[in-house]
Amino acid sequence: MDTIYRGLKEDRWSMNKDIQRILMLLLFIAVLFFTMYVSLFIGSAEQVNPLVMKYRFTRVVEVVLTGFILGISGSYLQSALRNPLVDHYILGIGSGALSSVYLFILILGISHIVTPFVAIIGGLIALFLTITIAEIIGGSDISYILAGIGINSLFSGLAYLLSFLILVKNPYALYLMAGGFTLASPEYEIPLIVSAVIVLVTYPVLAKPLNALLLGDELVYQIGYDPRRYRLITIIIAGVFSSIVVSYFGLIGFIGLVSPHIARFLLKTSDNRFVIPLSGTISALLLLITDDLARSVLVNIGVGEVPAGSIVAVIGAPFFLLLILSRYRGVLH
Repeated sequence: MDTIYRGLKEDRWSMNKDIQRILMLLLFIAVLFFTMYVSLFIGSAEQVNPLVMKYRFTRVVEVVLTGFILGISGSYLQSALRNPLVDHYILGIGSGALSSVYLFILILGISHIVTPFVAIIGGLIALFLTITIAEIIGGSDISYILAGIGINSLFSGLAYLLSFLILVKNPYALYLMAGGFTLASPEYEIPLIVSAVIVLVTYPVLAKPLNALLLGDELVYQIGYDPRRYRLITIIIAGVFSSIVVSYFGLIGFIGLVSPHIARFLLKTSDNRFVIPLSGTISALLLLITDDLARSVLVNIGVGEVPAGSIVAVIGAPFFLLLILSRYRGVLH
């Protein structure tokens, strides 16, 4: 009887914790929608102009979709690779996608229909190069960081070189390198909505296998999942859709790294059933606030619009360094 009572009590406690986590997710979703509404009216006195309002609405929606995709992609990569220090930027996906887009623009010119597919190819090439090198040198957390830094540097250097060749004829290259939403366009909405829906639809299917992957491949086999298959599917999804974002808005790093950590901290769990959607919501909220800061506050004080990608990097890079220090203090010597 004591055992049954204890089991019922534990089940009830677990259920209460899950309800609290769901309520926290709903709270953040509500805050996100409220911030989206407020964002439409932040800025100059031109807010009554229908064209300005249309542009702001498009920009706000695309910022939120971008943040949502990058946040979930970060959670996917961290869980699939069992590495809390990675995201699409650290692994070189962003720079790989960007360099391939630049190469395409240099040869054939801009095509908003084709460049996302080109970005996907470049992003996945960079991702698999990073993973291959990391596994060759040991497969540890630090191996992925070192491999990612190397591949990121390689493709970033290539992207910088190509950007100077393109910049002579087209300033679009500079926009992508900085990472921002100044050129938000209605033609991006449908591809981003489709991308976000696909990412969201895959989440219920991948959450349980990703939870098992966190505990090791042997457990995944025991449960009945193929760890290699689920790991491959997950990193491809993350690589594909984060590359699409890069093709439209350029390099926006660290947001996918930070948001899963915040989600795990707030939820007090690593359960991907809750972490993944909250990570996407937090990422969207943080990126929206950052973009509001970039397009309104800094503009009004005479600084001009600073690309959101630059602001995120300034905030995210120290966070990344703190994670490394906390994880490897006293280990590397």
